[in-house]
Amino acid sequence: MFGFLSQEWWHALSFFGDSALTVPGALVLALWLAANGRWRMMLRWLCAFGGAMMIVVVSKLLFMGWHIVPPWLPNFTGVSGHSASAMCFYLGLGLLLSEGKSGTARAVAVSGAVLLAVTVGLSRLAIKVHSPSEVITGLALGALAGAWFWLGLRGPAEVLRRRFVLVAFAAFMLAGSDARPAPTQQLLQQIALWLSGHERVYTRSEPL
Repeated sequence: MFGFLSQEWWHALSFFGDSALTVPGALVLALWLAANGRWRMMLRWLCAFGGAMMIVVVSKLLFMGWHIVPPWLPNFTGVSGHSASAMCFYLGLGLLLSEGKSGTARAVAVSGAVLLAVTVGLSRLAIKVHSPSEVITGLALGALAGAWFWLGLRGPAEVLRRRFVLVAFAAFMLAGSDARPAPTQQLLQQIALWLSGHERVYTRSEPL
């Protein structure tokens, strides 16, 4: 099904949802809002992105530590963090970059963000690290968080200045990143063992 791209390409696309990229990116967006004096929106953005990531973490810890999963979700080991963070981050970025622009420009920005996030979700299926239920819940969670942030932007449009913050971040990522994924899964496994007191974490029992 995913043979039209090589595994190397799918891994590269997957990195666009990795916390090594999206978490610093989310913090830069918060800094950008602060630099424009929009403190309330900065807090709203941090709550939206941080809240979504917290739900991801809790869902994974519940499975790894105690095998607690929603019974209606097949082959579920926790919400896909790549899918959730990609949807929330790129939606937020697209909304902020298109603020004050025409409806067409905003639609293009939002559509591009959603397309990129969905591509990240598909990459997680292609490299066989997540099930469809995990990717779908991740995309839905990120969309809900992004939509809640968007509700705070409704009203008189403001064009954000000082885009050097974003330019500096992009330059930093291009110069210093080697596209190495963050070791979040290993860290969560250690936390799950410490919290549960078990010798081993629960792992997926059904094939992908």
